[in-house]
Amino acid sequence: MDLACVNFDQDLNLLTQTVGKMVGLILAHSVLIGNRLEEDELLVPLIIYYQEGVRKLEAFEAETQKEAVLLGQAFIAQIPEDVERWAYVHDGLITLDDGAKQDAYFIKAWARGMQAPLTLYQIYEKQPFKLVKTIKPMNYEASGLPLSEVNQFTDALNEGIVSHPLATREELQRCF
Repeated sequence: MDLACVNFDQDLNLLTQTVGKMVGLILAHSVLIGNRLEEDELLVPLIIYYQEGVRKLEAFEAETQKEAVLLGQAFIAQIPEDVERWAYVHDGLITLDDGAKQDAYFIKAWARGMQAPLTLYQIYEKQPFKLVKTIKPMNYEASGLPLSEVNQFTDALNEGIVSHPLATREELQRCF
């Protein structure tokens, strides 16, 4: 199906599935890279997007992580109108309820028809690499995705994870 021609405004279920798959794909990509990084290395911010039906990937390398994140945010702010959907990720720290800092992937995902990009985070541990708990949406309803379809979103997220073109089943099982 050519998603460039789909009116997501008229099919919230398709919108939910599309965004879920994008989140799963970027999460799988992040985890596969993060699993191979050294203790002191961070994931380079990156975006996967579909423009005129073609999947593209951009990484935002810079001298510092802060500069790299700013490059990624600037790219998103000026993303071309013919981009149908995208998912962006950067590495950072989140403050837990007890004040401790924890490594996390911060993800934004968007598809035509959404009110705002969906923002999520996934906590992880570096050595040995493992995800901690489940991915947490921060603005699910405000993004325009209906709460009634959260199960479809989760199913689509899992589909997106296993759809990663370079991931082996063993690697996915080890990381997820």
